[in-house]
Amino acid sequence: MTEDTGAERKRLTAEANELKARALELRAAGRGEEAFPLWDRITEINRWYRRMLPAVTVARCPDTGEVVRWPIDTYGLDGKFWAYDATIRRLPTSVPPAWLAMAGAMRLADPVEDMPFTAVPGPGVPFVVPRILAAPGVRAVLAEVPVGRHTGWTISYFGPEPEGVPLINLWGTNDYPVYEPGEPRGWATAAADVADYDFELAGWLESGKLRWIEPGDETASLREGADGCPFLGLPGERLIAVVTNGSVRRVEALG
Repeated sequence: MTEDTGAERKRLTAEANELKARALELRAAGRGEEAFPLWDRITEINRWYRRMLPAVTVARCPDTGEVVRWPIDTYGLDGKFWAYDATIRRLPTSVPPAWLAMAGAMRLADPVEDMPFTAVPGPGVPFVVPRILAAPGVRAVLAEVPVGRHTGWTISYFGPEPEGVPLINLWGTNDYPVYEPGEPRGWATAAADVADYDFELAGWLESGKLRWIEPGDETASLREGADGCPFLGLPGERLIAVVTNGSVRRVEALG
């Protein structure tokens, strides 16, 4: 995201928040028809926001070597990309045929953004989901994705879809896209519970099930093994962060 785009994003995000607050006031006062132009402008801003999301490298497919780039708001948590219940996003036009899911985690820096919605950026350290990764033929790729002042990580899964096994919700949302093969076919949802996560990554790295991309590596080369992996032993909360109105609470599970 360029500096100019970031400044425009900040300005338009503030405008949309102000317009929505005013529109809700008008509706509460029984003057909802006066809010129609405000909603139209909000829709226009949301379309611009969706289009400007930068495609970020999040993985390289272990099977085909194809780089996976995902549109993510990397400017900060105050963008509607991160609105847990009303996210504004766009999906990649395609993903590798073996792509299954992309979860995420984030180490939050103080102060967190004060935004008029709830963001759920995940636990404070990266993790894997054994019910997915232990399935035959499934592998995962871990990559670092800075989001404003915060340090984010994506965990992408590739391989045959495990039969009868729910996947994991897309980073920061309450559902996940289902692709077949490499094209979206629908949506599903999975419970979010740290009891289903494994934060001890060394064994998965040594087994070859988990691979990683060095932070800042523009070639997005896949690396194997635990030696030199910068994602081991990271400090952080092993609970799910829920960010609302500039404050953070941490929970074990989300309904």
